[in-house]
Amino acid sequence: MIRSSVLLFIPAALLAQSETLKVQTRLVVVPAMVNGATARPVLDLPAERFTLLDNGVPQPFTLETIGTGVAPIALIVAVQNSGISASALAKVRRIGGMIQPLITGERGCAGLVTFAETVEWRQECTADANRLSTAFARIGTGKERSGRMLDAALESIRKLSNAQGHRRVLLLISESRDRGGKTDLDTVIAAAQAAGVTIYAATYSAFRTGFVAKSEDVERPRESSKPKIDALEPNSRPGMAKTPHPNASNRVELAAGLGELTRLGNVKSTEAMARATGGAEFPFTQLTGLETAIEKLGEELHAQYVLSFSPKNPAPGYHALTVTVALPKVTVRARPGYFANAAQ
Repeated sequence: MIRSSVLLFIPAALLAQSETLKVQTRLVVVPAMVNGATARPVLDLPAERFTLLDNGVPQPFTLETIGTGVAPIALIVAVQNSGISASALAKVRRIGGMIQPLITGERGCAGLVTFAETVEWRQECTADANRLSTAFARIGTGKERSGRMLDAALESIRKLSNAQGHRRVLLLISESRDRGGKTDLDTVIAAAQAAGVTIYAATYSAFRTGFVAKSEDVERPRESSKPKIDALEPNSRPGMAKTPHPNASNRVELAAGLGELTRLGNVKSTEAMARATGGAEFPFTQLTGLETAIEKLGEELHAQYVLSFSPKNPAPGYHALTVTVALPKVTVRARPGYFANAAQ
């Protein structure tokens, strides 16, 4: 969330002694995605089409779009680099050059953090595409079956909370569930909602990607052929990933497979975080699928509507948000709520 403080100075004649009162007002930012019947973005809608409710109460709001000018993006990419993710990492190392042209642009910034048995910052938020690409290419491999996703997510959210004047986005590139983190899911979701961070996830199955070996894993993507932000057509549909073909040279031990199937009974953390913050999940297996996920994320962020308002009744606790559009056959995806505390 973006907070502003206003200092009110009261003359001494009006009080027993002069004092300064500090009044805080809160600006709640609500990115919203509007899709039509074909699941393509609906663009250029006026503010009159939108209704925003805070705990059921209509709120006056300001509407911004990519056409009218929106805040730049601050993006943290959190990558699982455990040993079991080696096949996925071969793909992840090659997409660093796509982040700036497709997602953040020259006005925004992107940072990189990895997580296995520990959480390690590889690159602070930067607008330098070369530094980011280099950081991705240098991602090493950590402990075989560790993946402290929720710890990394919480640390990334705390870092993003300092990005004043930016749209705050966390992209997880990982399995869909935590492996040994100390933070619980509810804590991460509450922190993301309090900080106004939207969480997206490009997810893979280590069990499945272990069978996939294609020549594209050792070739660099054709980054020069990717569209720039200024040329991005939100209604263009990126190519879909091809169906992967198992390769016998990449074997997964039976014991590891059984352990993975047992772990799949846990909560799917990435889906829960995305839903709770208005984000989305993009599964992938091959490099083309990961590239498509990056393209989709860029497309969405640059087709978003951004509604902002100061709550009429900023009572402490959880506030449910509802965004609707007065058009038939459209769906709206936005953050479902936010937390306010007594100091706000």
